[in-house]
Amino acid sequence: MLRKLLKHEFHATGRILLPIYGITVILSFVNRLFINIDSYNTAFKIIGTIMMISFILSILATCIVSFVLIVLRFYKNLMTDEGYLMFTLPVKPHQLINSKLISSVLWMIVSVIVVIVSLLILLLNAERAVLIKDTWIAILNSLKSYYGGKYILLIIEIILATIISLIQQILLIYVSVAVGHLFTGHKVLGSFASYIVINTAVQLITLFIKFGWAHFSRIPIEELENLPHAICLMIILLGTIYSISYYITTNYIFSKKLNLE
Repeated sequence: MLRKLLKHEFHATGRILLPIYGITVILSFVNRLFINIDSYNTAFKIIGTIMMISFILSILATCIVSFVLIVLRFYKNLMTDEGYLMFTLPVKPHQLINSKLISSVLWMIVSVIVVIVSLLILLLNAERAVLIKDTWIAILNSLKSYYGGKYILLIIEIILATIISLIQQILLIYVSVAVGHLFTGHKVLGSFASYIVINTAVQLITLFIKFGWAHFSRIPIEELENLPHAICLMIILLGTIYSISYYITTNYIFSKKLNLE
């Protein structure tokens, strides 16, 4: 059933995001042509300026719409009148959450890829390609010389920490909306208030843990090379704990305390 939910979710979100992605990529090619053509024609320059502004707006739309769509799809599909239909389907609440979460994470990753690819299409040339290659090789060599064989592990930890942080932020939105709908008559305001309260509490807890870790660890100078690993592991551990807490709370509210009135 999760596969069917994901298919429906990707179809509903893709019809909005895919055209935006397509427009962004097309505008990157168009602006690449305008950049490579030298012309003193006033009309040509005006069109070129309009195309560049359109490209910048499309980049912003790619980032902003992806995030807004995550919030709106979760809210509208599960917390409004559509929720009556969704929660009468022969599926568990956690399957609904999973479909939204998987779709949201993948679309956010795709949005980042589209932005990067579009910028490369617009700006990349032979000289910059060599510069990027040399910079990347220099970074890898620096990591390898400093961390030895652990540099690959560090890269994996950074990627994993980034993905878990993304999941944590999405689930924070979900749990805030779910908690907010426990407030009859002020659901939207309750969702905003819940987000602020939960996020503030989590930040304070994280800050307390960091201060405690810094106070008791007393890492010697010769062990400073292990610090990035420790930071990544802390982000992964705390992000996982927070994400599980958000997920369990959201699932509990949907299962036991659902309020769609």
